[in-house]
Amino acid sequence: MSRRIDPAELDDLKSRTLLSAVFEKYGVKSRGSKKARWAVCCFHAEKSGSLKIDDERGRYHCFGCGAAGDHFSVLTELGGKTFMEAVEVLGGVRLITVEERQAIEVRNKEWEDEERKQLERTRKSIAHTFTTGKPIAGTHVAAYLEQTRGLRVGKSWTFDLRFIPDLVYRGFATADAEESVDLGAFPAMVAAIRAPGGEIVGLHRTYLDRDAPKKLTPPGDQRRNKAKKVLGEQRGGYIRLSPDASRLAVGEGIETSRAWLELGYGGDDIAVGAAVSLGNLSGGSMGSMEHPDDPAKRIPNGIPDMDRPGMVLSTCVRELILLGDGDSDPAMTRARLLVGGRRFRNLGISVSFAMAPAGLDFADLLLEDVGANP
Repeated sequence: MSRRIDPAELDDLKSRTLLSAVFEKYGVKSRGSKKARWAVCCFHAEKSGSLKIDDERGRYHCFGCGAAGDHFSVLTELGGKTFMEAVEVLGGVRLITVEERQAIEVRNKEWEDEERKQLERTRKSIAHTFTTGKPIAGTHVAAYLEQTRGLRVGKSWTFDLRFIPDLVYRGFATADAEESVDLGAFPAMVAAIRAPGGEIVGLHRTYLDRDAPKKLTPPGDQRRNKAKKVLGEQRGGYIRLSPDASRLAVGEGIETSRAWLELGYGGDDIAVGAAVSLGNLSGGSMGSMEHPDDPAKRIPNGIPDMDRPGMVLSTCVRELILLGDGDSDPAMTRARLLVGGRRFRNLGISVSFAMAPAGLDFADLLLEDVGANP
């Protein structure tokens, strides 16, 4: 329905209300500057602030789950509004002058050029970082996967994983810091996030402790700095943890998704991948509904917005198994899986689901299995 309204009039409409103010209507409070305000993400369960709100451009992006959008997606997903209801909530469109339209078009062109250049710089940085890494066999990364996660390391599934002994970590130095800075260099596992055509669109980084095969406790602000970070995009891609096949199982994280396969659930003819986040696994929804256990939260309503996909699968995939962790918010996890399942069924793909037991993920189950059968 948005196509029935002049895009310039929609841009004008959004410019009259700060995006952070729209979030605040639904209890999402942020802090920072007009270009970068940070908040605890309302689209996935987290305790730290991964949601970046750009009031200048009227856009948001969560670096944890990949959620992204504008005023309308906030009102749709958090407020349960239709598009036309969202237009009314924002005050309704108005006729704009020729001069106003030209100013909007010039501004948008400048933003598009800036974003394109930034994307090119990021893609170059990703390619450089990935190519400087080395295979993980016999490295600190292999020790982490084998000793901490119970995963057997082999070339058949680690071809898109790399080890970098000293990867720069950028984070927030203090609780009040608004901009990230270099906080040191640490060992890291990096994983390629690839689009269906094979191009790398993002890089998943797991920073490790220098002295032990475990995840890093990052320096600086403990609330916001995380051991796992994404550079570039996760939308449109996912991490391959085996060669492509017509049957594919995808979960949220690298270790838990691969653990599901090693537990023997999938058989020999199935590929496995990691979507990086539940938001990327499911894509956007057409609305939201009240959380069954917490009235202050909302979860997707189960209806996929086909114009806002998350991960995009290889054309060879005919059967998809979506994996759910049992150690995260069960209502949010199931709602996201439902959105993703319906999305891919709409695309003609057969979909089923596999949930880990409550309080565990598949990596936990694998560790229990390894411990019972050393």
